Amino acid sequence: MITNLAARKPSRILILSGPLGHGHLQTAKSILEASQLIRSKIDVDIVDYMEIASPHLHQVGAFCYAQWVRAFPSMYGYLYKKTRRENFMIKEVKRVRESSLRALKRLIEEKQPSVIVSTFPQAAVAVSKLKMRGEIDCPTATIITDYTDHSYWINPGTDRYLVGSHRVEKSLMQLGIARSSIEVTGIPVRPKFYKSYDRDHLRHKFQLDTSKLTVLLMGGGWGLIPDNVLRWMQHEEWKDRVQFVVICGANERLRHKLQGIADHSAVSITVLGYVEQIHEWMACADLMMTKPGGISTSEALTLQLPLLLYKALPGQEEDNVQELVKTGMAVYAPTDLELERQFTQMLAEPSRLWEMRQRAKSLRRHSPYHALSAILTLEEAAHISVEMYQPQAMPVHLWS
Repeated sequence: MITNLAARKPSRILILSGPLGHGHLQTAKSILEASQLIRSKIDVDIVDYMEIASPHLHQVGAFCYAQWVRAFPSMYGYLYKKTRRENFMIKEVKRVRESSLRALKRLIEEKQPSVIVSTFPQAAVAVSKLKMRGEIDCPTATIITDYTDHSYWINPGTDRYLVGSHRVEKSLMQLGIARSSIEVTGIPVRPKFYKSYDRDHLRHKFQLDTSKLTVLLMGGGWGLIPDNVLRWMQHEEWKDRVQFVVICGANERLRHKLQGIADHSAVSITVLGYVEQIHEWMACADLMMTKPGGISTSEALTLQLPLLLYKALPGQEEDNVQELVKTGMAVYAPTDLELERQFTQMLAEPSRLWEMRQRAKSLRRHSPYHALSAILTLEEAAHISVEMYQPQAMPVHLWS
């Protein structure tokens, strides 16, 4: 049960997110939406750290980062691996301009938070620097939004790390972080992903064929979907058995290109841009083909949606693949050829998808309020027992 907070001072949670991909923001929203379902004095404020630190460059920086990762993935992977553990290179990466620190300190003084939460590694670095200087003294938490133990997320002065799995917990402990400073919450997703949905009802709502296998194809917030995948999903052999729903995210160029393909394809292809109600599209799907991003795959697993992962970027996506495949709910295809082979095999053996869904029954339970609880318990006056709180309108699903 939730203890009575009515007589207490409101908890003020400041969440620092970032613009690189949509995962950091979605994690922040999961905490906000969980707090809104608890009728207690909890105020959550989400701020884009890069707007504070680099107000004139943050959108340009996000665009350049996305283009760089897409054009030079091997370079990104090389730097990621070279900085996985604390060394001189990561110390250079973690440098923060004094102007950015001053701007962040002003924000904290204005908001007067009782807890600061970072879902963005650059924000966690900056908060750590202020805390180690003694310029702020409130509790701080970092939510690691991938199944990774990369040094960019690890900073002195952090009171609690919220991590996605026991493997990450073990890795952090091996790095010298106290067990009491780590909470295995799963990667937080919004509460609506924990609800149960009528699949046929949703398919009727979205004008999908209830008799066909529904495949959701996603490329992350940037809509990074390989051209070869777009070609082979148009094979006429799929037309009587499969319907595709493609989520292009913020990639408008891809959406227009795909719509032109869909208009002339014998295969049923539904093309969408950024989708706010993504939980409903996931809930009506039989399989999701996606890049192995931490948030989108966590959302799918919460809904017990089998995953066919493709072309992990070197770095955190490779870490995610290792964790997700281990659950039995995901299969990984490192090449376009292997992706087509795995997909064809799944169509030939429909029981594979059923077995992948069944494996969810053996996965560990997490609540949509688990991460919020771990944050609030950083305050001495706030104690929420997630294990004892099971809201009837929000059944808890299985989780890894």
